[in-house]
Amino acid sequence: LNVTALEEYDFANDTENENLAIDLKASTTLRPYQEKSLSKMFGNGRARSGVIVLPCGAGKTLVGVTATCTVKKRTLCLTTNTVAVDQWRSQFLQWSTIDQKHITCFTAQSTSDCITPETHIIVTTYSMLSHSGKRSEAATVMLNKIKGHEWGLLVLDEVHVVPADTFREVVKICAAHCKLGLTATLVREDDKIEDLNFLIGSKLYEANWLDLSRAGHIATVSCAEVWCDMTSEFFSEWNNPSHTQSKKRQISVMNPTKFRVCEFLIKYHTSRNDKIIV
Repeated sequence: LNVTALEEYDFANDTENENLAIDLKASTTLRPYQEKSLSKMFGNGRARSGVIVLPCGAGKTLVGVTATCTVKKRTLCLTTNTVAVDQWRSQFLQWSTIDQKHITCFTAQSTSDCITPETHIIVTTYSMLSHSGKRSEAATVMLNKIKGHEWGLLVLDEVHVVPADTFREVVKICAAHCKLGLTATLVREDDKIEDLNFLIGSKLYEANWLDLSRAGHIATVSCAEVWCDMTSEFFSEWNNPSHTQSKKRQISVMNPTKFRVCEFLIKYHTSRNDKIIV
């Protein structure tokens, strides 16, 4: 239908799910743009599902932690990898008053029975919930408990990955009253990014990275776009009228000129002792 989901959670009047003893620490201070992003989500004791877009280093995790402290209901937090799982756990402990016994990580390395009456927050990965292959007995038990639990808030880190066929089912199997998607890049190479409108909700807030950089909140960034010509063989194949748009994107991605340019840039910045992410 291509209709944006409009989902609100009346958490202030929810007496079915117990309130959690969690608040931000007195030493925790939000930046103005973080407060503004959360003001788009909360109002009159209600939480609106949707997506918040903040650039890298702008404190998306703190926004998610603050949302949990505001709703004060059991929270399921999904990330892309186990490193991020550990980071989210440490950030919850750093910024909020949550006791470490109330927050648990569910990964391939940690599949113990982590849902107990004292469990308030679970941090896991999309893959742990979407994996359709064989699981250990302990992991299967945990997954069934997560699916059968009623969550007040579902936090989706790097939410732009959710429209992927392997991950989108996660949103359906987790019963959550409110969904908060966080990302720095609300773009995909395919045409599925618009699916977030009905999977999660509309974009609630997007910060301008130039404004944050000028204000000193994030590092000054110099961006460059490098256009790479296709080789004649690749361009001829790309121009084949029988190819779908998906096939053309694959050909563009595999353009050998891109690899040569990337190799040159890596060598150049390595000679300057720069840190590089590809």
